[in-house]
Amino acid sequence: MAHAPQHSSERPEILDRVQPADLPRAELILNDRNFHWVTDKVCGIVEQPTPLWWKVTFAMALFVASFTGVGLFYLVSTGTGTWGLRAPVGWGWAIVNFVFWVGIGHAGTLISAILCLLRQKWRTSINRAAEAMTIFAVMCAGIFPLFHVGRVWFAWWLFPLPN
Repeated sequence: MAHAPQHSSERPEILDRVQPADLPRAELILNDRNFHWVTDKVCGIVEQPTPLWWKVTFAMALFVASFTGVGLFYLVSTGTGTWGLRAPVGWGWAIVNFVFWVGIGHAGTLISAILCLLRQKWRTSINRAAEAMTIFAVMCAGIFPLFHVGRVWFAWWLFPLPN
């Protein structure tokens, strides 16, 4: 019959006889530097003023991204006929882009699932990119049905409201 372990507050006898080795620890920071220097080096990257090249690049990216807003405003103000939608054409350009972005989302999910099923040790960064790709692709795909309703200002008719 096995003995149950002791759960007393006494120290075991063996610990009184064994002296742990007192080994010298290696220094973590070399070259006569201290933790303050390390903190200044690490935090100095994010605490310094924003460089001019970053502001210019951000302004250019914002200018290019504003074309999306202008295009959506033009679409809402003129209607989905700008996509080439007429009486015989039901979805046209919107369904093609919707299916494309949903496919991109499926690809990201598939990449992540395959790497998980194969239990790859190196999959972390690729999974992160694949899952981010999936999220952004689904967000892009959601734009097309939202703006396809034709008269966007009546889109609230689609939402379930209580009687």
